[in-house]
Amino acid sequence: MEWYEELDFDENPFTLETKYVGNDDVLEEAFYSVVAGSILIVEGDDGSGKTKLLKEVARRFGGHGKVAFVDAKALERELNIEDIIAKKNGLLGYVFKKYPKGMILLLDNVEHLSQKNLERIKYFFDRNHLRAVVIATKDYTKLNFPESLQQRVWKHIRLKSLTEYEAVKVFRDKVGAEILSDRVIKETYRQSEKNLRRFFVNSERVCKAYLANKNLTEDDVKNMLAREAT
Repeated sequence: MEWYEELDFDENPFTLETKYVGNDDVLEEAFYSVVAGSILIVEGDDGSGKTKLLKEVARRFGGHGKVAFVDAKALERELNIEDIIAKKNGLLGYVFKKYPKGMILLLDNVEHLSQKNLERIKYFFDRNHLRAVVIATKDYTKLNFPESLQQRVWKHIRLKSLTEYEAVKVFRDKVGAEILSDRVIKETYRQSEKNLRRFFVNSERVCKAYLANKNLTEDDVKNMLAREAT
């Protein structure tokens, strides 16, 4: 039996989508950017919530097939903006390069875009094939935007780490109010160095430990996670 089944969950709660928490101002900026028809750069470290933010944008605006969400990390070859846009018009659109209008392009994990792709973004944006673009990256300075494209970027904003209170809220949204104390959850988040992806992995470990010891303390968590990190 899996650990989460022992806690009466059908699936691992830390792999399921949950409510968006923290950086509400950045999310509103992203929504506004799409409505206004702009290019927005969102910067953040690994595990800061960039992917979650883009998925919230896709959920808000993706009802009419106008959103293209691309995780550059998952691509086997170099990102090709032209192909992505053409494929949104189906096979014939791709073959005959018939580009749709008013697309919303969401690019995740973009650590480096070639100059050719940057020029493609500018070209399709200027011709209204792209209505709005949101690019998520760890380091904006490595994108090497040409001046002509920088002039079209509406804003560049950085995600902040969740507060400990917000981390508890995320945890509770996934597993409820009965499992672990807030202090233990906060310690788990601190030991995860405020990295959300690491926090979910460590939360699984702590929940497994909780099954063996319902009186799990902050020190228990600190010692356990410190041992596993070495």
